[in-house]
Amino acid sequence: MVSNSIKTEVKVADDTILMIAGIATTSVEGVAALGEGVTFKAMPFIGSNSLKKGILISKDENGDNIVVNVTIVLSSGADLKKTCMNIQEKVKESIESMLDLNVKEVTVRVAKINDI
Repeated sequence: MVSNSIKTEVKVADDTILMIAGIATTSVEGVAALGEGVTFKAMPFIGSNSLKKGILISKDENGDNIVVNVTIVLSSGADLKKTCMNIQEKVKESIESMLDLNVKEVTVRVAKINDI
């Protein structure tokens, strides 16, 4: 008997997860910049690798559960709690829907608040 099933395994590079988290974070209203001050709007001018700055990920042994740590610059006048909650939801939703991975936790650290 011949089996028609093909065994496949898909591995996702950490850079892919970082990029998705970076795009999701910078798309949230109230985020002035990512990490050291990189915005999604500036990406065409400075390069996509900058979207990974300010984001760290860690995985469990199987690579199925991910913890994401994001550092942002908050826009002046933005609601800190609401912005951070929106980042957590957007990052978790984006990674889980695009990559079928489980995001166990998203931690947001506000490095500074932009001056007016």
